[in-house]
Amino acid sequence: MKKITLVLDGVADRPNAALAGKTPLEYAKTPNLDALYKKSLGGTVLTIPEGLEVGSAVANLSLLGFDPHTYRGRSIIEAAGLHLPMNENDLYIRCNLVAFEGGSFETSRIKSYSAYDIATEIAEPVVRELAEAVFDDEFELVYCGSFRCTLIVKNGKKLYPVDFMPAHDIIGQDIAPFIRMEGNQAKFFELMKKSYDFLQKKDIPANGMWMWGASIMPEIKGDTRGRVALSETLLMDGITTIAGLPNVGTKREGRTFENFLEEKLEKAINAVKEYEDIYVHIQETDDLSHELQPVEKMQAVEAIDRVFLGEFLGNIGNDYTISVASDHFTFSDTGAHGGEPVPFLFYDSHNEREQGGRFTEQDSRNKKHLITAAELKAMQKQAEERR
Repeated sequence: MKKITLVLDGVADRPNAALAGKTPLEYAKTPNLDALYKKSLGGTVLTIPEGLEVGSAVANLSLLGFDPHTYRGRSIIEAAGLHLPMNENDLYIRCNLVAFEGGSFETSRIKSYSAYDIATEIAEPVVRELAEAVFDDEFELVYCGSFRCTLIVKNGKKLYPVDFMPAHDIIGQDIAPFIRMEGNQAKFFELMKKSYDFLQKKDIPANGMWMWGASIMPEIKGDTRGRVALSETLLMDGITTIAGLPNVGTKREGRTFENFLEEKLEKAINAVKEYEDIYVHIQETDDLSHELQPVEKMQAVEAIDRVFLGEFLGNIGNDYTISVASDHFTFSDTGAHGGEPVPFLFYDSHNEREQGGRFTEQDSRNKKHLITAAELKAMQKQAEERR
């Protein structure tokens, strides 16, 4: 029996005026997803345990069946995805190249958390100059592509935890309330200010840097036999690297979403032939939320249904279970994440059900069936045991 999980990153949302007061899932035409939902068990799943960071790292650890409480911050996971040297005594911090608006660092707002997806060929030489001009021997600033950098603080484990607000959660807000100039925090905000002063002189989309995701080495353990992930993000590369889980990547940058989905589809079908437990992760819906593009997010949902889902379901045989879920909410009106329970469906090819509604936030809430991510994973195992 094949056990398949399809995660649409950040697809869960709230009603948006640009979509006539509907969410992207509600507005989108999704005949394949609708047909699957009607034969499935539906409801909501809690992917972010209380007290843990609201974001893709914790949520995907949960949905993969790993213990999300082992999470120790995002940056070191991304560093693992880049195969950077891992040192348990160092502190790792994610740094975004951002576009600020305002007259000074302290009075700025983040206009784009990605400096409008700055091109690697533009950003990389400037980051090399920035590393030389602003960061001393205590730090190593590593460029990771597009707007992403990793700051390694040598022997900085003792500083953990360091509290930063993710850039994508404060788009359009004054950064002043999030600046911490006390204790361990001060040195990092001083570096952000120096980076801001340096980047003002460069004629590129990024005029500042924002740090977040401070982290130390986690332990991600679990049985990975017969399992594979298919993803395209640095974060997922890192989770799978640390866990020892095979990962088949598909690059999104520089191509249409439909072209990307066609390659993803081919790889997913091949993975089903080789592996028993297949975890398919699609990032686009989350990215479009962070860029405040609800219409484009809705169109991405339609493309996933049209290009990927229908063809995939038709090529995986007749002995399988499939879970479909959002990993967390991502609000396309603010760009922020939400940690409330997300929509899910669970389909068993040997135990079809009948239920009304569609795979939407409200229809899933209306089922009044709330489970944990561990319980969703257990459903797959129970279905296998019944065979």
